[in-house]
Amino acid sequence: MGNLDACYALLGLEPGASPEELRGAFHRLTKQLYEHGAGPDTAARFRELAEAYSRLEVASPDQKSTASQGPSPRWLWRLSGDLKYALTGGGVRLLEDGTIELRLQDDEAQTGGVATLTFETDIVCRRCGATPGAGCEQCANTGRERERVSFWITLPAGVADGTVLHPSIAPLKLPRPIDFVVRVSAAP
Repeated sequence: MGNLDACYALLGLEPGASPEELRGAFHRLTKQLYEHGAGPDTAARFRELAEAYSRLEVASPDQKSTASQGPSPRWLWRLSGDLKYALTGGGVRLLEDGTIELRLQDDEAQTGGVATLTFETDIVCRRCGATPGAGCEQCANTGRERERVSFWITLPAGVADGTVLHPSIAPLKLPRPIDFVVRVSAAP
């Protein structure tokens, strides 16, 4: 995504849109991704939308059509992507109780940012809503189904070690919440 005009177009906005319009378009488009169910390209599409939003959010008002070629400094790419790849990169760790640990360096904790993680998890069955004995074929009467989901996690500037974050995942319902805990360490 080489210029701001392309970022505006991706979000369906006119150049110069207000911060409220940017935020509204981003949330509307990501909500549509969740409502249509996760597929093989959902994480890539989400990252594309998030990068456009992030670049426009930090662009100065007098910037007309150029953006830096690198990602926004607020986007935490090291902590983003498919969970299995983030785990191998060392920025994320899965704890025994199912909590996901986000391993931030001091500078990342000070500036804050946004990360997104995608993985498969159980959700409450959309058809029967986990109603016992409903004879639901979709979930084989378990009340749960497996779905690939993306979690958008906002890390506020100055986030403290041990902070537990609960990202919004509406309209999905989880049988149990997924917590994200922040661990801050000095840069290597």
